[in-house]
Amino acid sequence: MTLMEKEILEQSSVLKSCIEYNLPTFEALAKAVKKKKITNVVIAARGSSNNASNYFKYCFESLAGLPVSLAAPGINTIYNAKLDLSHSLVIGVSQSGAAADAMAVLENAKACGAITVSVTNTLESKMANMTDFHLYCNAGKELSVAATKTLTAQLMILGYFAAYYAKNEQVQKELTQVADNLQKIFDLKPQIQELAQKYKDLNSLIVLARGTNYPIAQETALKIQETTYINARSYAASDFHHGPFAIVDQNYTVLLIAPAGNSQKDMQEMKEKLLPTGAKILVFTNKKELAEGAADSIVYDIEGSDYVTPFYNVVIAQLWALNISLARGLNPDAPRGLQKITITK
Repeated sequence: MTLMEKEILEQSSVLKSCIEYNLPTFEALAKAVKKKKITNVVIAARGSSNNASNYFKYCFESLAGLPVSLAAPGINTIYNAKLDLSHSLVIGVSQSGAAADAMAVLENAKACGAITVSVTNTLESKMANMTDFHLYCNAGKELSVAATKTLTAQLMILGYFAAYYAKNEQVQKELTQVADNLQKIFDLKPQIQELAQKYKDLNSLIVLARGTNYPIAQETALKIQETTYINARSYAASDFHHGPFAIVDQNYTVLLIAPAGNSQKDMQEMKEKLLPTGAKILVFTNKKELAEGAADSIVYDIEGSDYVTPFYNVVIAQLWALNISLARGLNPDAPRGLQKITITK
């Protein structure tokens, strides 16, 4: 078994432990944020952590009603500019806690007197020690270069905090059920392996989704890129209409991440628009009707709102990327040119 597969299968226990570990911090952080009367949130991250941050943007804005911006750390590190973040909650997300550019955003925030938070998988990291609050992934050491369990731990921590701050008990309850529900995804492994074997010779892939699953499209493309070397690109389905759609013809393969929920109508319309192009269409969904007409699909039998379906879709994507990599004779644990800790400025 590869390290990547081992770490994918550890995600059920990781998701339980990261909620339990951080409950006291969620409470203290929510109180501090409400007391300060923040007007917005700024979140800084790179790579998979940035995809988790984008998921948080959708969760926090829709549940708490406050705007969330994804930081451009180059404002601090390239242009040496300082932003007025005095009325912001500023969050840095990094599995290693060593992301220099995210820490530059946090340093800017601290100088303004903003509330600062870090989300890391390393208790004694520089980032964890520099912030007012630290949310710990509690995922155990992740050895494969490709982030799997640390990514879903970040998603859980950020999604749960959004629901906790908004006092949305229904979403909190749904999130606590994700860990147990993942077994139904793991049970699909033979089907996912078959799909990987079928598509192992892909040269390129387009991945589309909307809403809270758009960051999962981004993460799916990233996992495919780094473990299989296939040219995968992600788009929000709404943006894909505005130009990129023109490139699609019978030579393209398009993956639709299309669960039941708020975005299903848009994803159904996208599928119907793609069918006449002759492109090969794949679908990840929990609603069988959304897969009708597609060349291939993975259909999972788990209901849930838009706040939890991203977890199921991303684990399917992780397993698919892993198995395409193996089918291509590659080592998914050690992609070429990459290392586990990447420090950008």
